Amino acid sequence: MHAALRWLVAVVGSVGAFLAVSVPWAVLSDGGDDPWDVIGPVAGVVAAGVLAALGWWASQAGGAGTRRVRQSARGGSNIKQTGGSHGTGAGSPGGAVREDVRQRARSDGNGDIDQVGGNRA
Repeated sequence: MHAALRWLVAVVGSVGAFLAVSVPWAVLSDGGDDPWDVIGPVAGVVAAGVLAALGWWASQAGGAGTRRVRQSARGGSNIKQTGGSHGTGAGSPGGAVREDVRQRARSDGNGDIDQVGGNRA
């Protein structure tokens, strides 16, 4: 599921939580001076909690902040594979970049294989 669709689900879920708390409460309450003075804030807190939970879920979607590296190698006797970030210049400043690095190598004894994945700056 794409990140934008996940955020849309988070917002719609939050609005749904607000309505799920406020509408039945307003219908079942006898009226009076303060039903919406109480219902609104309580439903708002519930909606904020739902938005926080679904917002976390939405932020887990792989988007521009996810780096994917796929490597495959066949060949010689020595195979060296390195993946991920290394050094002070790696990644985006102020935030961690998620990485998905997969490497595969096969050697038949006739050469060297050296694979590097991710940012090795």
